[in-house]
Amino acid sequence: MIDDPNRRRFADLLAATTIAAYVLVALGTAVSATDGATSCPTWPGCATDSSLGSLSGDLLLFWAHRVAALVTALLIVASGLAARQVDIGRRVTWLVGCAIVLFPIQVALGAALVVGGPAAASGLHLVLAMVIFACLLVALVRTLEDGARDRSEQPDAVDPARPVAEASEVTDGGDKEVVTGTDGSGGRIARLRRTAGAYLTLTKPRLMWLLCLVALAGMGLATLTGTPLEPSVAVATLAGGVLAIGASGTFNHVYERDRDRRMNRTADRPLVHDLVPARNALAFGIVLTSASMAVLVAWVNVLAAALTLAAIGYYAALYTVVLKPNTVWNTVLGGGAGALPAIIGWAAVTGSVGLPAIALAVVIFLWTPAHFYSLAIAYRDDYARGGFPMFPVTEGMLAARRHIALYLGATLLAASVLGWLAGLGWVYAVASVSLGAVFLRSVIRQYRRPTDAVALRSFYVSNYYLGAILLAIVLETLVIAG
Repeated sequence: MIDDPNRRRFADLLAATTIAAYVLVALGTAVSATDGATSCPTWPGCATDSSLGSLSGDLLLFWAHRVAALVTALLIVASGLAARQVDIGRRVTWLVGCAIVLFPIQVALGAALVVGGPAAASGLHLVLAMVIFACLLVALVRTLEDGARDRSEQPDAVDPARPVAEASEVTDGGDKEVVTGTDGSGGRIARLRRTAGAYLTLTKPRLMWLLCLVALAGMGLATLTGTPLEPSVAVATLAGGVLAIGASGTFNHVYERDRDRRMNRTADRPLVHDLVPARNALAFGIVLTSASMAVLVAWVNVLAAALTLAAIGYYAALYTVVLKPNTVWNTVLGGGAGALPAIIGWAAVTGSVGLPAIALAVVIFLWTPAHFYSLAIAYRDDYARGGFPMFPVTEGMLAARRHIALYLGATLLAASVLGWLAGLGWVYAVASVSLGAVFLRSVIRQYRRPTDAVALRSFYVSNYYLGAILLAIVLETLVIAG
């Protein structure tokens, strides 16, 4: 039983080891992407002429990586010893053993790189670090799942802290609309305000900040090619993006108006209360789409406009009409809608599609289920009433938490690869390490306290994580580099 103190301590130790392994991966990719690897040409010491007073950010990053390697090594050894003393199952034992066997090889490759080893060792060094993290994460998930099964996840069924509000999200209508009802006593100005507010609600404005930040990060990455970002292009791209997001949200409102009536969190949307006729809302979405295309074609380029039109179709047709009401994989497959702004931002600057933009899109795509499944857990009853086959509704909370953890692990690794490909430095490293560790800890906490309030808190943390790494990309590419 997981309530056994030894099992509980082992799970805590394995959680700490997994987080440390992630920190090591993130710092390692940051060192590889900067000049940190050349700051200290010896191993295991650091024979450098730099004095403490002239320590550079790259050298500090390098030392942080070495400290993380030492801490991770100690934790892996401790986890291995603990695994021998606790009944944790053969698969968990093998997974921890995998980390124990691979870690010395990974350290040897790192030492070889420091003293001038072959360049090919760099890629293998990174791959092994990621495999070690993956082994530990899967072992942790299995351990936590065993404990959750022993407790039968009773808190999920009796949680008194059911959430009543919803925050922004990338792939679904994630703002809680509050629309004033009609009372018949207001004047013309009051009616105009109410109508304007209803149309604004149709555009899902709370989605805009994060998606615009994704596009801005894509533009920042594009400047790494040497192409400057013109202010007019940036403004036009964001303006066209805002119009496109508004169009996508409006089409979503129109199509889901009948289901919205059955769900508590969407029961006050404008079309539910006939504050906007469906025909007018559809026309409004078409006008926003046309305006978006006009702005992007006139002031950006045709490729950015075509990709934006594809994003509108992806969200409004593929996700809203086909995926969301028909398949349990709706959130996973629908993640492309939130990922496309990264490629649109790059295309706006360069007129083409580049590998770093694709890498950022992959990060967003993998992040989406890790982000949204926590919200779907908290609102599973509402989604069931609406007839949506969301993963927690059809597969259960335990399976949903497993997918959150595994998709989060993939997201963290993809974010590290992005930093390595783009050559991002210490600002990105600090953001990804600190918020990534907090995000991972919040997901682990869902197993320990399987309540809707904890799941919703993890959802908020996921927003902070993505916002932090996007802002770090913008700072490194458009502010520090500029």
